[in-house]
Amino acid sequence: MRRKKTLYIILMAAGAVLLLGALAAWRLSAPDKLGGMLTGVGSGLLAMGFANWSFARRAERDPVQMRREEIAASDERTVAIRRRAQAVSGEVLQWGVMTAAWLSIGFGAPLWITLAAVGVFLGKSVLELYLMVRYQREM
Repeated sequence: MRRKKTLYIILMAAGAVLLLGALAAWRLSAPDKLGGMLTGVGSGLLAMGFANWSFARRAERDPVQMRREEIAASDERTVAIRRRAQAVSGEVLQWGVMTAAWLSIGFGAPLWITLAAVGVFLGKSVLELYLMVRYQREM
């Protein structure tokens, strides 16, 4: 556990260094792409390192509670609820993308935006059909 925490602290430090590098890049009038990349990667590393470090620290302090939460997360009822929520949110997102496509047509947006939205809709629909067939064969 100590090794993991050390790795997460190193990730946080690397993220902070990259963020400082982004600030320096912007002050030195470097290309915006460089500053943006450094900001994105630095923020991601800092956040990931902090989240994993705090989780490892919590697990180290109270392993019994962490075990209880792990069992509760893998409980059949919890898994079924999570999967149902994901399915409903996928449907809502799918129709939201189609609404965006219709709005882009109405507002006269470039054709590629409308086609991209329709492509995402079709991709999700095809993936859904494929997974339904696959799961029916498995079960």
